[in-house]
Amino acid sequence: MKSVTGLFVALLSNVAVASPLVLYTNDFEDIIGDRFTADTGYEIEVVQMSGGNLLARIAAESNNPNWDVVLFDGVGSLHSLDQQGMLKRGVSPDNEQYLTEQGRSLVPESRAWMPAGTTASCVLTYRTDMVSDQPTGFNDLADSQYRGMVGQADPAVAAPAYPCVAWLHYDMGMEQARELYTGILENDLRVFRTNGPTGRALSSGEIAVAMLSSPNAYAMQEAGEPINVVWPEGGAPASSRGVAVQANTEQSEAAEAFVNWILSPETQQFLTDNGGKDGLFLSPVEGVTPLTYGPPKDAVYNVAPADWADEHEAEIKNWFADQAVN
Repeated sequence: MKSVTGLFVALLSNVAVASPLVLYTNDFEDIIGDRFTADTGYEIEVVQMSGGNLLARIAAESNNPNWDVVLFDGVGSLHSLDQQGMLKRGVSPDNEQYLTEQGRSLVPESRAWMPAGTTASCVLTYRTDMVSDQPTGFNDLADSQYRGMVGQADPAVAAPAYPCVAWLHYDMGMEQARELYTGILENDLRVFRTNGPTGRALSSGEIAVAMLSSPNAYAMQEAGEPINVVWPEGGAPASSRGVAVQANTEQSEAAEAFVNWILSPETQQFLTDNGGKDGLFLSPVEGVTPLTYGPPKDAVYNVAPADWADEHEAEIKNWFADQAVN
């Protein structure tokens, strides 16, 4: 006859202990976990990193992924993960029915990710107490009057910074975009690791003009910083945030529930209202009321095609890095 302890151990061995869903994200890390669990009943572990570190970690774990779902600002990178077979394809959440026309345009043919929000990856932001002649377009940043005064985040590190550079190369063509950036770099462009340090340099007066992501720019303005934000004519380079499921996750049900949850109007409104500066995004879902401050209602967001951004990512980043250190 088995002992009571032996019976208890035997029973435990037959009980599957559910592990929490693991989310890798570079946004909303402080508010997602508890709300998702409260709304769905699924436990979740939220792991937050900067965009570059997040992608590096996913690459390092490629043979043994420790994540189940990813929420990432930059669909070019999601396209790359999809091409590597790391994302589950054919995801069809019920809440896809709420996508706007702009949101539907961002759903890839493979259905390996769903759009979760769009922001301007760079708008022209300048200090009104240091700049008398405001820049009106990116070409102005090569003007000698702004020498040593301009900064931006490193496109190899900051998730929103590469979509900024990618759109300019896609829209202008590689040669013309390189001419533009050569002029800006030769004008002593300051390159910071991410948008956070770029914004702090602008706030302190270390720089006077920044190519800054729209959430950072409008949050600074709302906080009373002496800055103006210029939305470029024809629209701003933009970054689309996407949500995707790991191809071989053992938690498919919970992971797909997370995708569906992200696309619900209630969740989108919750993220808008409680996300701080991260809440300053264009929702891909109908019926979401934006914050009372931020981009103009008629703002145009220009997102480079995900496959193009992926195809040219290494080339553009390497060229930028080579020029920035010369």
